[in-house]
Amino acid sequence: MTEQGVTPTPVFDGSDAIFTVSNAKGEDEGDEFIRSLQARDQAKFQRYLEWLRDGHHIKSPENMRHIAAKDPMDRGAEVHELKTHNQGGLRLYLVRFQGRWYITHGDRKGSDRQVVKNAKKAFAIFWDGDIEGEADGAVPNR
Repeated sequence: MTEQGVTPTPVFDGSDAIFTVSNAKGEDEGDEFIRSLQARDQAKFQRYLEWLRDGHHIKSPENMRHIAAKDPMDRGAEVHELKTHNQGGLRLYLVRFQGRWYITHGDRKGSDRQVVKNAKKAFAIFWDGDIEGEADGAVPNR
């Protein structure tokens, strides 16, 4: 499917548009992050992912943004951030590559510096490399 060193897991049955990928330790941080959220936040991310699966562009920067970060493999992969505004702001990071979306991990809303770290982490997970930018961690389910 791709030439990265990880095996993607489809998010939706019968669709080859959206996947989760595991980090170098075999942990699926994206799936773990989503499962740790309150039902309201899970539902919002689910809607976003369905829109992307169906080929719709999420135009509002309040809901999704492209992170201007250089692909370390220089192969055209891009990092995007899906957003919710509950619990102080939650972010789900995806890599877009060759027309497909790959969920890498999630984090709480952070500073611009934290966004850069999360972009590096997304690329590292996607390309199966060492994680340079650690996110702050999982969000407790309250």
